[in-house]
Amino acid sequence: MSAATLTTFAGSIGGLASAAQQVASILTGSGAGTWWGSLRQASFGGVPFAVRENRTRFGGRNVVHRYPMRDDAYIEPLGKLPRQYELIGFLIENSRVYGGGPVIAQRDALVLACEKAGPQTLVHPTFGAVQNVSCMESEASESFDHGRVIMIRLSLMRGGAKIYPNVTQSTQNGVDSGAQNLFGSALVDFATKAATAVQQGAAVVNTAVDTALSWYQTAVSDVHDVERVVNAVSTLSGDFSRFFGGGNSGYTGSNQKAPAGTTAEQLLEQDTVSVAAVVAAGSALQVAAANASDTTTFATAAQTLVTALAATASDPADAIRLMTDLASFNPSGMFTSSPIGSAMSSMQTSCGALFRRTALAGVAQACATYQPSSYNDATTVLENVTTLFDAEIETAGDAEDDASFTALRALRSAVVSDLQARGGDLAQLVTMSFAGSLPALVLAHRIYDDAARSDQLVQQVQPIHPLFMPQSFQALAS
Repeated sequence: MSAATLTTFAGSIGGLASAAQQVASILTGSGAGTWWGSLRQASFGGVPFAVRENRTRFGGRNVVHRYPMRDDAYIEPLGKLPRQYELIGFLIENSRVYGGGPVIAQRDALVLACEKAGPQTLVHPTFGAVQNVSCMESEASESFDHGRVIMIRLSLMRGGAKIYPNVTQSTQNGVDSGAQNLFGSALVDFATKAATAVQQGAAVVNTAVDTALSWYQTAVSDVHDVERVVNAVSTLSGDFSRFFGGGNSGYTGSNQKAPAGTTAEQLLEQDTVSVAAVVAAGSALQVAAANASDTTTFATAAQTLVTALAATASDPADAIRLMTDLASFNPSGMFTSSPIGSAMSSMQTSCGALFRRTALAGVAQACATYQPSSYNDATTVLENVTTLFDAEIETAGDAEDDASFTALRALRSAVVSDLQARGGDLAQLVTMSFAGSLPALVLAHRIYDDAARSDQLVQQVQPIHPLFMPQSFQALAS
């Protein structure tokens, strides 16, 4: 047999790696980097076959934008095309190269692999093993002329992993939902105990009124808090001294600003209206307490007072602080061991629990609007809030207030998830030391490579003068 005949024979069974390598070694020798040396035995889904010819489709997905009066076009890339392979070859009965056995059995095995759901592994003659390949529309051709040879044409496409749109639930919505659930659960537990106690007469009702008045006085003290009053105008638009404004500038400067053109007088007028709403809510709470048998109205009045007090805080940090005062409410009194005295004590305890849990729902909602200024800030707020919740969860468990116990645990978890989601990736505060006193502008450029962050440094460090920053201070690590 001549060398030309051997070459033609080798080309006809290019997919049979061992045969090709034999021919290559006879004619030109085989090498690891040559075309002959790179040939592999072709197979799909574990079924081998011979390859005479193969085509590969590749490239990018592009959108061509053509514009009037322009001779060129803008080509917008949209990623790569999925790699497609077309293999033309044959199956031969009892092949001495790849085996296989009867050709009909080989055909059935290949058809089964192509029709099997899900991707398979393709061993390509020159690309090698390719994972995650699916068989598209393919065909097998049998004829009398071919005899024990079945011609095949495989159309294959490489796929990727299943990727669905990411659905993320709003952690802040989860907090709000948990707070509403706590309102309802606190009402259920209060109604269960108050309904029995109130039957003992007017003395028990007076206890409810006194407890409500004591809690309302805590709210009045918070309303007249100096820091809250000063921060009432902290949303004023414009640039002011670093000592002006609320403490919740946050990592992203999320403190909501009043519309441009709003004056300090207008903001103070709005604050006066908000304070009046707290007074009105306190009066309604006392009226509802005088009719404590209507537990729904009583609990709703308590919720209204919490909402009104939270609305007076322009800064969410103030709202957390004010709600914390209400949530720490713990009434005390001296009662006899008589049936009436026991009922009065039970009413006071039940009212205190209702007020605290209502305030804790307000604390959670305030946390949902608070933007931590650093990882350390988020951790501090989280620790303070969870301490409040843990104490009330223990109280609810000891009192067998099952509905409140469950709702408190769920709301605690929602607050933790929310603060971790919004504060877990923030930069930490670290101590920075320098050889001498430098201007904030220089330090911002040196630390962050961004001189525009000098105001942030000044806000965090609170130096005597921005030109003379202290030699050592705490600032965001990045």
